[in-house]
This record gives sequence, structure tokens and C-alpha cells, in this order.
Amino acid sequence: MGLFRARVILPVLLAAACDGGQPGPSAMPAETSKSAPATPPGPAAAADPGLFASKDGLVAAPRPAGDGWECVEQTATEPGQEATLIKCRRTDRARFFFLLAKDYVVPPDQVRSPEQLATDVFPATYQKLFQKFEVTESKATTRAGKPGHELRISATHASMGEIRKRELVQTAGNHVFVVSAEGLPDVFDAESSAIEAWFAGAQFKNLP
Repeated sequence: MGLFRARVILPVLLAAACDGGQPGPSAMPAETSKSAPATPPGPAAAADPGLFASKDGLVAAPRPAGDGWECVEQTATEPGQEATLIKCRRTDRARFFFLLAKDYVVPPDQVRSPEQLATDVFPATYQKLFQKFEVTESKATTRAGKPGHELRISATHASMGEIRKRELVQTAGNHVFVVSAEGLPDVFDAESSAIEAWFAGAQFKNLP
């Protein structure tokens, strides 16, 4: 499990969490990060301009309404560690908040269930990201007709202070799919509509 966390889970999660406007770590291989073009390419985006989609067409989610948002994507192409991630975040860094959806691959012998990921692997990662954290809710759930496991987290970050996080994980074969929202408590509460739309509308090509 230790190798699994170090080589696969941590690079992807650390690239996404508590970015504060900073780029992801160099540990994520072959990474690219680009702001959303005026008309995002990809099959999902072409079909619905209300979606922000990765260029490889693997991940898409509803663009948050209104001004003050920046949407970016990251990809990793190293064999056995492929990942596609999209994120829409508030541009006002004083109001730290982002929405994220990602699809990443693990070796077949390291496949875990959504519950195992949510209750074992992810909390071990939160310990590295936050000074302290509390899982306030952990439950089996269904999203887009597929089973998964959802967590709600209250945490303290070294530089940003109190943080709220909601994370849902699903799996198919050796793919892991994560939908999450993270931000300062007051912003997190204010963006409840955007969170619900993101969690309901995120799409993964590799999740049949």
C-alpha cells in the first residue's frame, strides 16, 4: 500500500488540493496546465458549451455561473500513472475555493474499492496536506447511477487556515474517478449551488 500511495495517489491528489494559485508538484509526470480557451475543445464541450472539458475528452463538468472563475486542466501521461484533471477555481485568492474532477489510473494489482480509497488511502493523504482534519461525514452513495463513497472534511491548512472539503470517489477497473470541492468555510457555504451542480454534472468517459 505504501508504494501505491507514494507513486500514484499522492502525485495526483497533491496537484489538486490547496493550490492557492500555485502549480502542482514536479512529481506529477508530463503535466500540462492551461487556462480554458474561449471555446473549449473536446467532444463533451462541443456538444454542450456549458461544460468545461479536458482536451482529451475524458473529463467534463458544468462551468460555474457568473464571473470570477478560472478553469484549467492538468494531464499526466506516464504509463501506469495516466491522469486527467479539470479544475474551476475562484480567481480572488482571498476567497480560496475550487471545484475539481479527475480520472487517474492505478496498476491492476493495486485496485481498491471506493470505500477503501475514501476510508484508508485518502485520509492518509489528508494527514500530509493539513495540520489537522476531521471526517465529519462518510457514506456510501450513488452518482450518475454508479456506486461510490463520499466524504466531508473539516480541516486546518498551515497557510490558509480553516478549510472545508467534500470529496466523492468512484471506480471502474483500474480507473479512479474523483469529484471534489474545497475552500474557505464561508466561500464553501456560499458556493453550495455550484457544488451541487458540479457533483451532479461531472462526466467521465471511462466510467461506463
